[in-house]
Amino acid sequence: MAPVTSLLAHRCRAVVSTLAEGVAVGAVLASRNAPPWSPARVRTCAGAVALVVADQLSGELPAALREFRRTGEVPPTPAHERRALVRAGVSGWAVGLLLWALDRPAQRALARRGVLRPHRWLGAAGGLAHAAAVAPVHWRLAADRAAAEVEREASVEAELQAMAAGR
Repeated sequence: MAPVTSLLAHRCRAVVSTLAEGVAVGAVLASRNAPPWSPARVRTCAGAVALVVADQLSGELPAALREFRRTGEVPPTPAHERRALVRAGVSGWAVGLLLWALDRPAQRALARRGVLRPHRWLGAAGGLAHAAAVAPVHWRLAADRAAAEVEREASVEAELQAMAAGR
């Protein structure tokens, strides 16, 4: 039987996922300082995608593989997790649209003040804004995952006790 992951571990995972998403968004926005399709911009965007994919796989793949080894199939994602992921996506898109609307005016304002590479500052602000938008969703999802694991563990324990009492 796999050990129950603590709430602290789920919360640490939520913080790591939030930071990874914020860094990826900030890097992509900051890379806009380079010309389109330049090697530096392509490398930065590819690295950002790799960071997010690695973060998602490191969180979801081990659990899916454990479940597959145990039962031979991977159960569908629970409804509360799908809702949370949709909420995180909507929050991310809302921040993205806001950043898109403010990009040129902010870039012009920074250029007027003599900032040499305004996209770096916009990337940092965008990464922080994205992280702030998705952090509450990841935090709640961590609590939901921990509660679901405790509930699953309690039901398995009750089932084992019932089997032991029935003998």
